[in-house]
Amino acid sequence: MKLAVYHNLPSGGARRAFQEVCSRLAAKHTLDVFTPATSDETFLSSAEFANKVTVLPFSPRRSVRMGLYLNDFRRLLDLRDLDAVCRQVAEVINAGDYDVALIDACRITQAPSVLRYLSLPSVYYCHEPPRRFIHKEARPSAAPLTPYERARSWWHWPAEKIYDRITSKLDAGNAAAATVILTNSQHTRATIGQYYGLDARLAYLGVDSDRFHPTASLGDYVLSVGTFEAHKGFDFLVRAMARCPNPRPRLVLVGNEDSARVSVQLHSQARALGVELETLVGIDHERLVSLYQGATAFLYAPHKEPFGLVILEAMACGIPVIAVSEGGPLESVVDGVTGFLVPRDEDAFAETISRVISDRVLARDLGARARQEALVRWSWGAAVDAIETELLSLIRPVEAVA
Repeated sequence: MKLAVYHNLPSGGARRAFQEVCSRLAAKHTLDVFTPATSDETFLSSAEFANKVTVLPFSPRRSVRMGLYLNDFRRLLDLRDLDAVCRQVAEVINAGDYDVALIDACRITQAPSVLRYLSLPSVYYCHEPPRRFIHKEARPSAAPLTPYERARSWWHWPAEKIYDRITSKLDAGNAAAATVILTNSQHTRATIGQYYGLDARLAYLGVDSDRFHPTASLGDYVLSVGTFEAHKGFDFLVRAMARCPNPRPRLVLVGNEDSARVSVQLHSQARALGVELETLVGIDHERLVSLYQGATAFLYAPHKEPFGLVILEAMACGIPVIAVSEGGPLESVVDGVTGFLVPRDEDAFAETISRVISDRVLARDLGARARQEALVRWSWGAAVDAIETELLSLIRPVEAVA
């Protein structure tokens, strides 16, 4: 099978999942990757598995100081330019001898516009619909806006509404053009059905249990991993830690990208509540694995998270998971067996943290069962087999079934 692969992903869990899936597909099939210059190809490189990588020339315009509505207009021009790039790359793919196209997300439009212009069968792996248009009731705020920022937000509100309307329409049209939509959890599948009115097929992700593995000792800190954005719930974790009795462990937060506003707010909050907080950004893979391995527990509290690849990574490292009982964690954490699912209540979360960190026997037992669960249920081999089956069904439906 010869695959045309497209993505415009930032660094993070989705990008790591893309790398894992494509690396394993490349062991049996030929993959040519097409990706705009705005994607992450630094931390993880498609050249590690691809037969050929084509980086497409696209660079969003820089903001003009005091540009007011000029900058909003320039963002619309960026959408036009990206759409033109997607049309051009689709023409190249259509003219090639590819069997099927595997399309991952776009950091700008969510569902990439290349889907609309393809004439061959396509599989779109949808990690989630655009977050800013869904789960509005659970959308937390970052630090309070300054008077200038409030005025600026008010001034740009009409332009933001226009931009959102255009990108929302683009995303929906692009997603509808896919031959098959795959997604990462039953939770996300339901969200896709409600938001797009489209039926997605479930294709769980996995974890590399050889790279993510346990060590003999537990450290003196608890860990959480995710982008430094308000919806990741790091502020909730700080408040929950503050309710744990002293002496309490250090809270370590690791992010692939940093938001100065969120980071400053978290450190200010931690100082006020007496929580020892360490934040790390952009660390390498070896350092990330070592942090998983040394944690007493892994904490996870994003709002309506679609899946949560980092939960599997913590489980594979033999670390018990304490997660909010909503979204993707409901499908990966076995409550009371590999960790605990807790309501979004700071006191209840703190009580569970205290229970795990004060009982090393419990922590080790939970971690051992988490590791076993990762080995049995969450292998990348099984995950990629399911995706491969979907790809093959589009080009050889009779043979695939047989």
